[in-house]
Amino acid sequence: MALVVALTAVLAGCGSGDRAEARPPAGGPAFGVLGSSCDPDRIDALRRAGVTTVMVEMQWAATEPAPGAVDAGYLAGVRQRIATCAGAGMRVVLGAGIHNPPSWVLGLPGAGYVDQFGTTSSQGEANLVFSAAAREAAADYVRRVAAGVGFEGVAAVRLVGELGYPAPADPVQGPSFWAFDEAAQGGPGLADGVSPSPMPGWLPAVPVWQGAQVTDEQVAGWYDWYTASLIGSVVWLADTWRAAGFTGDLHVPAAGRGVLPDDRQEAIASRLDGSGNPDGALGRGLDYPRQFGVLADLAGRGRVLVGYTGLDDDTATRARAADAPQDTCAPGDTPESLAAAGLERGAAQRWTIAVARAAGLGVVGENPGPPGPTTGGSPYSDSEADQMVQAARYARDCGVEALYLAFEDDLFTPGSGVDPESYGRVIAGAGS
Repeated sequence: MALVVALTAVLAGCGSGDRAEARPPAGGPAFGVLGSSCDPDRIDALRRAGVTTVMVEMQWAATEPAPGAVDAGYLAGVRQRIATCAGAGMRVVLGAGIHNPPSWVLGLPGAGYVDQFGTTSSQGEANLVFSAAAREAAADYVRRVAAGVGFEGVAAVRLVGELGYPAPADPVQGPSFWAFDEAAQGGPGLADGVSPSPMPGWLPAVPVWQGAQVTDEQVAGWYDWYTASLIGSVVWLADTWRAAGFTGDLHVPAAGRGVLPDDRQEAIASRLDGSGNPDGALGRGLDYPRQFGVLADLAGRGRVLVGYTGLDDDTATRARAADAPQDTCAPGDTPESLAAAGLERGAAQRWTIAVARAAGLGVVGENPGPPGPTTGGSPYSDSEADQMVQAARYARDCGVEALYLAFEDDLFTPGSGVDPESYGRVIAGAGS
């Protein structure tokens, strides 16, 4: 239980602004693409455009289609893609695909997330927060990647699909809190180093526990445990990749602004009944000011960077349309200055990047992509062509280390509105 107990204590003290501020990169951001095929013709076109970094995706489900079965051909293909991209001079980030496990993993004890309504998540992510069996399978997967793909040519690994518990099972019902599987509640199967619920049997929105009225302090302690358990699973993943021999950068993707401090207070006072949840981050356990501090404490084990996944999302388009545009980062942005100016609810990118910098973390970014069920785009987002332009501007103004354009395929799809030549013009103008 020591890990989450320690992390809960760390979370309670984070966000105080006493960390060294991370500095933006000299010379502006690098430019890249998501979902690279490493096709030689495409890579040649991307190089001419000025692209210097790519993200190569792999999937756990494709690696281990059945228990004990490893698709060596698939791993060899991933290894070849990395070698092709790296051989062409590209900096390669490996998307580990841990968020897309094979179906047999979800059948392991406790591997499915369960919320307070008794619903098991249908979103297909393995419960790496609480389930010992799911963690054991994930650690085996990482070792198989190390053996079958290797780390030659890999500069960074993207640890998770996106930080956070699953989305609500039923948004109309309210936020799902995914900590009600047997292990999380103190039963068998709990992962080593993880503490069970400090209030076993208590349900969010219920004002009574064990015959007494619950207090703000108890609810805050429960929520700190919930968010600490989540970031603890990321710490565990980081350590697992390090144990497998990877020494490069680790990226932790993060969306939106998380739960703002004022909203957190409202949610706790309301016993987590769904109040104080305007962005839907409450049940997803996203408390960035505290959690990014935990990521910064991993610095002794190698660099960890926040991957902001929504440069030019719909919060930015609305902030840009304000009478005085408030969409882009300013040199003096801090969480405190944004809150004092009432801008913490504006462009999510300003808040989240300021929180990451206050924690001493570097940042990489990506645009949300076109509207769709597998992207962060919405009907209120810019077009993909406009996202390319605006995200490049934000990447420069916000001092991110690299911008990964979503997606490589779109650059080579006729009629998408974007192509390597237009991306090249954006890249050439981004440093001016």
